[in-house]
Amino acid sequence: MIPKQEYLERMVRLQEQVRGNDLDAFLVTAEESIYYLTGVTYVPLERPFFILVYPGEPAVLLVPALEQEHLRAAPNVGALHCYWDYPSPPGEGWAERLHDLLGAVRRLGVEPTLPQEIAVQLQGLGPCVLPLLEGLRLVKSPAEVEMLRQAAGYADMGMAKIMAASYPGVSEIEIFSQGRSVQMDIIKRTPFDPLTTSVLTATWPAPMSAMPHGVPSVGDRLAEGPHIGLSFMRVNGYGAECERTYFVAPPSAQMREMFATMRQARQRAFVLLKPGASCSEIDQAANGFLRDEGLGEYLLHRTGHGFGLGNHEGPWIAAGSSDVLAANMLVSVEPGIYMPGVGGFRHSDTVLITEDGYECLTTYPVELDDLTIGRGRAFTRLKGALVRRAVGL
Repeated sequence: MIPKQEYLERMVRLQEQVRGNDLDAFLVTAEESIYYLTGVTYVPLERPFFILVYPGEPAVLLVPALEQEHLRAAPNVGALHCYWDYPSPPGEGWAERLHDLLGAVRRLGVEPTLPQEIAVQLQGLGPCVLPLLEGLRLVKSPAEVEMLRQAAGYADMGMAKIMAASYPGVSEIEIFSQGRSVQMDIIKRTPFDPLTTSVLTATWPAPMSAMPHGVPSVGDRLAEGPHIGLSFMRVNGYGAECERTYFVAPPSAQMREMFATMRQARQRAFVLLKPGASCSEIDQAANGFLRDEGLGEYLLHRTGHGFGLGNHEGPWIAAGSSDVLAANMLVSVEPGIYMPGVGGFRHSDTVLITEDGYECLTTYPVELDDLTIGRGRAFTRLKGALVRRAVGL
């Protein structure tokens, strides 16, 4: 877990950023940002939460009345204020309370994710949009690295369960159901926080795997073609993923070629992973190689993204990115090839940037032979039939 002292240090670093940008105050509104600064979990729903950070005095927290006792656990906030509810009678809502707190502020910084509803209330102050917390979150502390390492272990566990449950004709509901046993292990072995833990085990079946953000149906079955298994975790606040392209029928010569080409693109990215490396150059090494191979029309996304409190955050390994890698950053490496009518080819790993290179925190096998499943597994088929019967499929 993250020690209390680290939350105090995070607030100090943010205050230094506020001072360095010549701000009177900085308004924190994003749920992940508030969690990053306080370690207190909550579900905002429609009710906004705020931390007002000053350069030289304790921060102020503004929350709905029903959350005030819960949020008193925040370790680095000087004063706690509340508003009635959402919506509130005139004079008792968050907007009035926030304006009261901002009375002496002339130069206010806000997060890029500030909701429009709040931005409208701040128009008179002409707020400065600054990604201060996004910058602070890029490099992880040793405690955060351990949390991410733990999440990556569960991502590997989820992928192992996906593969163990798969066979020719397996249904999506059988793959989805593997997440339950992963979650039970998290509950048994960690200080489980249900508000900051989520588990997804799924497989995008061919040819739908050519649409990486399509949504498979629970009744879909795996047959021929490249399927993409995804084990997507957030464990007690910290995210990781493991993805593998696999087969439940022997792949064709074309599929073998695309699988090998995807692996080559990944390797071209991996050899560049180290402190000081340009993220846009890493993307060019991977996706540029795929374009040179004549596959440009089958590319849909960047090479990778960062991990932390979010499963997708900076640094961005993308053509338009100005990010530069540093030790203790976490990234994915996942260039993909997506062929309509055939399917997708993508592996993804959660990778730690070290002082002199990288460490892959997810270690599930990546070779084609390990990812091609035969026709056995009678007991697995029986369990799958029971799962389908239980949900009426």
